Amino acid sequence: MKRFLRWCKEAKFGLILGAIAFVFILSISLIATNNKKTNQVAKLPSSSINSSSTGNSSTSSSSSSTYINSIVKEKLIKPFKVDATISRYFFDDEDPMEIKSQAIVTYQNKVLPSQGVDYTYNDEAFDVMAAFSGKVIAKKNDPMYGLSIAIEHTSGVVAYYCGLTEVNVMQDENITQNTILGKAGESVINAKLGKHLHFAIQVNNNYINPLKSYDKLVEDL
Repeated sequence: MKRFLRWCKEAKFGLILGAIAFVFILSISLIATNNKKTNQVAKLPSSSINSSSTGNSSTSSSSSSTYINSIVKEKLIKPFKVDATISRYFFDDEDPMEIKSQAIVTYQNKVLPSQGVDYTYNDEAFDVMAAFSGKVIAKKNDPMYGLSIAIEHTSGVVAYYCGLTEVNVMQDENITQNTILGKAGESVINAKLGKHLHFAIQVNNNYINPLKSYDKLVEDL
């Protein structure tokens, strides 16, 4: 009888322990499930952010496309804002003799046709600005034309700015139209002009008349 009562007590104690263990395990399971749900909810804002980023990327791509198109559709403008004077013309076979006579460069006993236009402003240094947007493909101190830079448009047209006294842009830099490139200065080949800007335009390795190119689409030159 005593053994039976002892066995009942032990069995009852075992059931109690089992019940406690069951409740403990069930509680752990519920906590784990709740944490899992919480983590899933926490990830939703991240997905929303990714979607938003994708939208911003599309907007950025659209802006870049618009920027590139605006460059392609640019018109050639004069590379300065002051009321500069033409001191030497571009030598153009179609121009009258009066203009041609002012488009000749005399250098070391040689007579050369001018391949650009030389501008002066009361012998003062004036700001030189980008006639169109593009990339700086050359920046050097030329022995004849002085400090010079060349900027290439996306269409392949190249503009030369020569005889500068200072340059504010770097090699391989992408610049926009109207950016101040530097200031007009002096050069050996055009020493008689004093402070000036020698401006030239090249298309397919051929120089063209800048005066007949202003206000035209750069891509159409």
